[in-house]
Amino acid sequence: MLRELLRYLDLEASVTARRPESPGDGIGQASAVLDIASEEDLGLLIGRKGTTLAALQYMVNLITTRGMTEPFSVTIDVEGYRKRREHTLNQLAQRAAERAVTTHTTVTMEPMPANERRIIHIALADHPQVMTKSIGGGEDRHVAVSLR
Repeated sequence: MLRELLRYLDLEASVTARRPESPGDGIGQASAVLDIASEEDLGLLIGRKGTTLAALQYMVNLITTRGMTEPFSVTIDVEGYRKRREHTLNQLAQRAAERAVTTHTTVTMEPMPANERRIIHIALADHPQVMTKSIGGGEDRHVAVSLR
């Protein structure tokens, strides 16, 4: 189905399936990861801050789960974008934790989608000095990192 959507978009790309390996892949939530690769520039599929990729993933999950009784969802990754973003988010989380510890204040991160907030929460879950909490609502929901 994803290959068909890519064909409609006039993109020549390969799609491979694998098991989720990390929080960025949706481990514990997604049943599979569909990796898209191509010789073409696939920035169009990612969009600004991954919004197009999120919409594509939502559509694919909506179509594939229709009529299913068992829970099933997929994560879609384009040219390793989610892996790179997960790495960046882990670094952001560590810097926010360091800043919270150094300044003894709550550090509020930029608003981000639920899957990215989840990566921050997981990255700092075992941190001995800080804790995380999602605050705000809708598109303004973000993570606050504060001292325990």
